Amino acid sequence: MSFFTAIEQYLELISSYPFVLQVAMYFIMFNSITAIIFIASIYLIRGNKDKEERIEEQLYPKQRAFILQNLASHELLISENVLTKYREEIGKLNNKTYDPLITALEDIIKDGKDVIENKNYRSIIKGLKIEEFLIKKLDFSNTRTRLRTFQSLSVLDLTVPDSSILPHTYSKNSFLRKESRSSYLAISNHDPFKFFDQQDNNLNYWDQINLLEQLEAHHKHNLPNFSKWIKYSKNNSQLIFIIKAVSYFNQRISIPALTNLLDTADHEVRKEAIIALGEMRVVEIEEKIKAMYHHQPVSCQNAIIEAVSAISSGDSLAFLKGIYVGANNLDTKKLIAEVIYKYNTEGQTHIDKLHLFEVGFNKLILEHIKNPLIPSRLRTERKNARHAQNSEPQFNTTNLGFSI
Repeated sequence: MSFFTAIEQYLELISSYPFVLQVAMYFIMFNSITAIIFIASIYLIRGNKDKEERIEEQLYPKQRAFILQNLASHELLISENVLTKYREEIGKLNNKTYDPLITALEDIIKDGKDVIENKNYRSIIKGLKIEEFLIKKLDFSNTRTRLRTFQSLSVLDLTVPDSSILPHTYSKNSFLRKESRSSYLAISNHDPFKFFDQQDNNLNYWDQINLLEQLEAHHKHNLPNFSKWIKYSKNNSQLIFIIKAVSYFNQRISIPALTNLLDTADHEVRKEAIIALGEMRVVEIEEKIKAMYHHQPVSCQNAIIEAVSAISSGDSLAFLKGIYVGANNLDTKKLIAEVIYKYNTEGQTHIDKLHLFEVGFNKLILEHIKNPLIPSRLRTERKNARHAQNSEPQFNTTNLGFSI
């Protein structure tokens, strides 16, 4: 008896029952068929996933070895020969075999960025038609795959036509829109910074990290002048990112624009400007931020204290002593005490004297900052800042003081 014959007989049987029982039996039949389809779909999806994993396990080591072998070649490879050699040694390239190939190439690049500068890197990309495959995935894939494709294009340092990227940069899906705009910064060959002119770039912590990584990887030596976006951006989250980028890349030309933000009405923007100017050692603003200290919210006051510490001109110990006495917030008091202790020898002596007669929490604060074994965010930032003076910027979010 076939399945359809059984269904037909079941329907005839149902028709002989009262209406209420018919409804119940139809409901049972519908749920049973739905459950069968659902279970079959699970097995099908799981089977396909297992097959993909088996293919990846088999191909990934071979593909990685093939790429490394070609990168190590002393001869300048011809792209057509790369594809022919791949087919002879490994096999065909299709949708399922491309995924482990791209993963292998990404892993090799992550192990050493100089891979991209290898004389045979572009021949491998062109010969294996990796760029063409990724562009097709942008046009004929779901959102999750498109997000992953944008990341791959960025890691592989591939530039694609703007027509392949732009439709996604205005997507209604916020995740796709943000990822495509971030990738546009790296893979556009026309105007990579165009989306800084938009006012709908609402950037969270991870968006800012992603953007900074793109700037560090692809534009470190040809950065735009950030001043124009500092002056005209109306989106505070983007403005805060621009301020942090100016500080991170030590873009001195943008200092006047940053200084103007000390008078802005938004205290979050003002706080970031103070921190950035401090990290950039702009001595000229020290007197101004000290004068405005008592009229600021706590977050800006803490930023001023950190800026004075970073500038470290040697002229602000009296100021620090005065605000320590007047501080009524324990966290702020601890920050001030630590800055005084690390400021200079006179500051350290002052803290040692205070420690002799302070009691309660105040004494505990001083013991805390004097203990070199207790981690300190301020000490870490000062150490990183000193290191930055003698080296090129490294991608380190601690330096940026990003806040979630």
